[in-house]
Amino acid sequence: MAPPAPAATTLAFLQEEIHAINAVRAPPVVEFLIEREGAVASGAGPMASEALLVREGGDWLDVGLFLDPGVLAAAAAAANRDGVRMLARPMLEGITAAAEGISHFVYLSTRAEEGRRMSLLELELQAEVDKFAVLLLQLWTRGRQRLANLSEGLRRRLFEDVRFLPHLDAGEVERYRTANRLAAGYARWLEERFVGPGDRDGFLRELRTTYRRGTAEKPGYLASRA
Repeated sequence: MAPPAPAATTLAFLQEEIHAINAVRAPPVVEFLIEREGAVASGAGPMASEALLVREGGDWLDVGLFLDPGVLAAAAAAANRDGVRMLARPMLEGITAAAEGISHFVYLSTRAEEGRRMSLLELELQAEVDKFAVLLLQLWTRGRQRLANLSEGLRRRLFEDVRFLPHLDAGEVERYRTANRLAAGYARWLEERFVGPGDRDGFLRELRTTYRRGTAEKPGYLASRA
């Protein structure tokens, strides 16, 4: 599915930000977008605004990313605007959903390329961290004053005002709740350790190291910082 040009511009921008933050590279996500009809035809019926659809068999992996029209509309509205505008309501919800979906896609792609396995919790944890980092750096790269206060406000908006979709079962809710809690604590630690002192290079080194932590190690590491 080829999204409208303004939406494609924002999706490509978000992917490049995730690449740069974590020092990784994945194929262009816009080439893997799938509409709801295509998802249903493949045996999946997305019940959220974004969903990474994966089919695996033997030595092959078939991947598609579903983003609903509201997410694509938010992405289109953000195009050609100052990046900080992506933090404004009602655009924020759509932009964060797009960032999460792209993070899922990049993480799966890089792990598959390395032949490494991953857990669903690990996938969700990385998406929570990536969306915070992407949006925070939109403030940081523009030299915004009161960055520590702005970062705290962003963290609260991303991690404290959350709702879980009613179709999720108890295990899924617990996974999302755990990812939210650990990422919120990690974001708070990043603020204290790097954002407050203005250590952008240290911030990026930390994120890149954490990105490469293994499936068994990453949740415990984030918990130790929460």
